[in-house]
Amino acid sequence: MTSLSLVLLFGLLSVFLLDGNWRSGLLVTVVIGFLQDPIRKITPNQPSTFVGLVLIAFVLTALVIYEQRKGVVNLRSMFWTVQETLDWIPLYFAVIAAQSMNSFLRFGDIRLMGLGAAFYIAPAVALWAGYEVGCSPKTLRNVIITYLIICSAFAISAYLDFRGLDSILFKEVGQGILITFEGFSASGVSGLWRTSEIAGWHLAAGACFSLILAVSSQRRDNQILLFLLTAAFAYLTIPTGRRKSLVLVLVFTAFYLLLFSRRASPASRERVISSVLGGSAMAYGVYALFLITAKGDSFDIYLNRSLSVKDELLERFQSQGIGALLRALDVSQGFGLGVGAGANLGNLQLDASTQAARDSIQSLGYVSEGGGGRIVAELGLPGIVVGGVLAVLILLTLRRNFRLLRLLEPRLAFLLLGLIAFGLANIVFFFSAAQVYSDPFILILMGICFGSFLAVPTLIARQQAELAYRHSLAQASGQSLPTSPLR
Repeated sequence: MTSLSLVLLFGLLSVFLLDGNWRSGLLVTVVIGFLQDPIRKITPNQPSTFVGLVLIAFVLTALVIYEQRKGVVNLRSMFWTVQETLDWIPLYFAVIAAQSMNSFLRFGDIRLMGLGAAFYIAPAVALWAGYEVGCSPKTLRNVIITYLIICSAFAISAYLDFRGLDSILFKEVGQGILITFEGFSASGVSGLWRTSEIAGWHLAAGACFSLILAVSSQRRDNQILLFLLTAAFAYLTIPTGRRKSLVLVLVFTAFYLLLFSRRASPASRERVISSVLGGSAMAYGVYALFLITAKGDSFDIYLNRSLSVKDELLERFQSQGIGALLRALDVSQGFGLGVGAGANLGNLQLDASTQAARDSIQSLGYVSEGGGGRIVAELGLPGIVVGGVLAVLILLTLRRNFRLLRLLEPRLAFLLLGLIAFGLANIVFFFSAAQVYSDPFILILMGICFGSFLAVPTLIARQQAELAYRHSLAQASGQSLPTSPLR
């Protein structure tokens, strides 16, 4: 069954890619990103290598994009508004190469080195691929819609799991994650996802992407339905037991509405506000009529646990964010421990000597729980300098692209604005809890969110070229042609 599923998925991917259709290949990659978890659950020994299936599919798709671009990665267009970024990109890869060699010499395990290097290289490749996807707004929207359709099916499985349906497909991989709160102890809901933590993140992403499509939609009936879907996804994050998932939705919403209010016209703001009120009223009606009696006895416990996050949020940020960064600098001994030193390996078994070398590094597990701490521990001072400068330059690029959004058609502008808001919201959580961001599928999605926003100058240039061409045709024919938005 497992082999047949993999043959069908990668066979379909091959059909599209051999035909040069990378856009459909990317949609199949999204499907693989979801289905790799339930396939892994029914595979003997539940091999952790299944997590990399989506990475293989994505790399194959990226190679087709690269081939169609005649082997050219147009970094100048990606960072059009801040060209200084181009000078630091080679230094970034030089640091990764040096720390890969450092990792191999220190731990002597090429698998650990490869896994660690992928943590830094995959987002860079996804950023470029995200830019290419962003240059095709129709493809970008199709990716989000495909994600939401499959995520909705998985969300139903999470609800059935919460309601007590017993299935091997609903059991977490390995030992699972035990949720403990005020004397209550239980495994979080995972559904078809491999763990409750992965389920929580994808449910939160589903809520955020639904909200993005709602705000960027021009039809009020679509907006209300998408707001309902947002509420449903957010509701299901609670029984996963992952408190940060619900907080992620709230942080994203705050970012998105703040950015939206800076760029939206009064008419757009009025339409969105009225749709939010209508969707909220319908969501509460559904909850009062159906869910309040079907939520189960344990839901209130999960809800209280989610609400308790406000008491621990600042403390966790200080300990796993700032505190871990300072400790990681000390652990790194200045130069760095090498890529993969703080990686979460799942059930990947290392050689005894390699594992002993990792275990001998004091506080490595503590500093690696936060993304910033792991980066500092693995890359050391060279990584801090190069990564810090690149981060500042990329943020400056995003800021300047944000100013250019007013030149784009509103529907597309609000879509891109939502994706960058989602990416920025995830950065906050990456620095306090990085384990989930080791997942290749999540890294790919993050790359698409950030990369698509880098396409803003290219989209504007194409839109202006199209308008100039239409204007020249109108002058030649002596007619006045209406302008059309970029699609």
